[in-house]
Amino acid sequence: GVLSLMALALRATRSDRKKISAGLLMLGALGACMLLGESVITPAISVLSAIEGLEVITPDLKRYVIPLTLVIVFILFYVQSYGTAAVGRLFGPIMVIWFAVLAVLGVINIYSNPHILAAISPLYAFSYIHEHTLQAYIVMGSVVLSVTGVEALYLDMGHFGSKPVRLAWLLVTLPALLANYFGQGALVLSNPQAIDNPFYLMAPEWALWPMVALATVATVIASQAVISGAFSLANQGILLGLLPRMEILHTSETERGQIYMPMVNWALLALVIFTVIQFKESSNLAAAYGISVTTTMLITTSMLAVVMYNEWKIGRAHV
Repeated sequence: GVLSLMALALRATRSDRKKISAGLLMLGALGACMLLGESVITPAISVLSAIEGLEVITPDLKRYVIPLTLVIVFILFYVQSYGTAAVGRLFGPIMVIWFAVLAVLGVINIYSNPHILAAISPLYAFSYIHEHTLQAYIVMGSVVLSVTGVEALYLDMGHFGSKPVRLAWLLVTLPALLANYFGQGALVLSNPQAIDNPFYLMAPEWALWPMVALATVATVIASQAVISGAFSLANQGILLGLLPRMEILHTSETERGQIYMPMVNWALLALVIFTVIQFKESSNLAAAYGISVTTTMLITTSMLAVVMYNEWKIGRAHV
């Protein structure tokens, strides 16, 4: 995590360079704040985007999007006290079904327009950047949202260990996501009007209701990762003296990293409710989400570079 890297970076620069140490401390605190902000935005944007599938079924259901989102968000935070392991046992099989559905929908649409597989070549990206430099810069702000779940993998390593996360990512998650993204691209090539909501329009009309339900459950589980990460982050902050002491409950007899912090949980719930009511649509949250994620990634990368150079004695060329 960013605070662990900050502690290592501070140890690596523990000489008389007080200004550098103060800068690293502020940078680490900013990264932690951005990650906590992401823990607020992720449940809001994830659940909102899933429930917005109701509008694809019929526009008349739009007025139910926000109320349903608030109910689901409340349930999500209410069950946190039962612990990560209990939630994982309950929702694990559902996630396998979710990624299987993503893969199947993607493959079906790729089969209907296999030309999308040409996108594997990086030449298209280079050509687009060369011909539309400014527009490409703006587009990249949206493209980065496709990798925003990566930091959740590292958050979950503290709860489940690296091996389960690595296997789940390489064998299930990554192949399913790649197939689905290619499938969405194939659909838009065949039907440019599908750009409004390519994910739900990939599915046949009879499957829209089940897809909305499955997507809602999946986004709830995805939000679980960053909420658990917020608990770990707050715990680290307390140990480093950056936060006041708070109640910490251990929810597993075997995994030390699985904890629950009531004060952090309910504070996040209040902020998520405020965010949903304030922004109303997932598209309005995309920019704020992108800022929090990219800033976290940039700070983490910077901290890692400091640690690699000063602590691990890796040369600048390699860093």
